[in-house]
Amino acid sequence: MNTLIHRIKNNKLLFILLIVIIISILIGILFPAIISNSNKKLILSYLDNFFYKIKKSNLNYTNAFISSISTNTIISIFIWLLGISIIGILFIIALLIIKSFILGFSFSSIISSYGLRGIIIGIVYIIPLILNLFIYLILCYYAIDFSLILFNYLFKKRTNIGHNIVKRYIKVLIISIIFLLISSLIEIYLIPNIIVLFL
Repeated sequence: MNTLIHRIKNNKLLFILLIVIIISILIGILFPAIISNSNKKLILSYLDNFFYKIKKSNLNYTNAFISSISTNTIISIFIWLLGISIIGILFIIALLIIKSFILGFSFSSIISSYGLRGIIIGIVYIIPLILNLFIYLILCYYAIDFSLILFNYLFKKRTNIGHNIVKRYIKVLIISIIFLLISSLIEIYLIPNIIVLFL
């Protein structure tokens, strides 16, 4: 564990991205506490409707799966292309912030709406969000890294972009999409069946 922490600290880019994620999650967790009561009611209404559909098995699993994997694939390709654009680093970080915020906000909203029972439901609910966030972290890391390499090559002539670097970047995208596919399967076909046990 100490070795892992040491490696993360020595990798400045990864360390910065992890700090960004942690701060964004914390803001997401605290956000439901500062929103108005009317907005809280809207969130509760949405959650009640969502969990009611799960309980009554009214979810269209096929459409939900197609929607989930389509969204994840589009975001992955978008992040990957931003890595090639050089100027996309800020957008990459912004996407990571949004994903982290949503994770914290979702967990906190479920707990604030359902109390102690919501802790277990919330933990189960955010499992695919955590998996997705981890995958996006890796993809964002390599996208920013590739962008910096490209910047140094084009403007500072410091680094040569070899075939191995390009191949690695393509492999990262393919592997990310494969794992996001697995995450979508878990999110749509497994998680609702676990959540229903606690409703």
